[in-house]
Amino acid sequence: MKRNIFYMLCVSMLAFSQNLLAQAGMTVSPGKLYYKLAPGGAGTQKIVVSNPNNKDLEIGVSLNDWDYDSLGNNQTYDAGTLKTSAAEWIRVMPGSYFTLRPGEKRELDVVFNVPADANTEIPVHTAMMFLTQLNPGDGRAADGTSIKVSVRMGVKIYHSFSQSDVRDIEVLDFTDVLPPKEDKTSSGYLELKLHNTGKQWLEGKVKWEILNTQTGEKKKLDDQEIFSLPDDHRLVRQALPLNLEKGKYIATAIINYGDKDELKLVELEFQR
Repeated sequence: MKRNIFYMLCVSMLAFSQNLLAQAGMTVSPGKLYYKLAPGGAGTQKIVVSNPNNKDLEIGVSLNDWDYDSLGNNQTYDAGTLKTSAAEWIRVMPGSYFTLRPGEKRELDVVFNVPADANTEIPVHTAMMFLTQLNPGDGRAADGTSIKVSVRMGVKIYHSFSQSDVRDIEVLDFTDVLPPKEDKTSSGYLELKLHNTGKQWLEGKVKWEILNTQTGEKKKLDDQEIFSLPDDHRLVRQALPLNLEKGKYIATAIINYGDKDELKLVELEFQR
């Protein structure tokens, strides 16, 4: 009978950062804005929108709510749907519509005002600002058919109260999942079940390695980025190498989950 065991300990590691962002039709930078403001506080940050095309670009600005699903994919909702919504706290200046000439760039002010009576028991509030091309451009499908192409870019907006600095993540489980019997092209995958138990958004990375305990051979697997909001439950899945040799293994996952050098290491014994 196969037995899964995982171990956890805390160590330290240098933090990392990541920048964003470009897409054909429109460029927007940065792709994320962070505000740390107390109730009644206000702040303004800027984004830069560019038109790399040879025709005018008409752009509409809108705000939505968003969160992550269990696999870390973005989900959007109408503004004001979620209890964590910050959409009503945001104004974009000079307005919700503007035109960029070919090659033109424009700065937008994103003004954030926190109500004096804001609920501080919700540690993080978020919104998604969409910039949408309102005059679709001409394009062609793979079969040569003429189509109209419209671009929409999203900027994630995060807010936390100044006292909400706690970051932590709990590893609920670490397992290996066998492929279906009829699937001869897969070796299955490793799965981490995580819970964001802190009071901040987390932007981290999981580093993976497997060790064949019978041969001593080590394999490093691709790193994976993880994103979560407070109280999120996250599944992180890592495909095992194709045609993995039969044997006993130890899988190691190193989870970097903060900008204060926090990380956790977990290990799993499994067999193929």
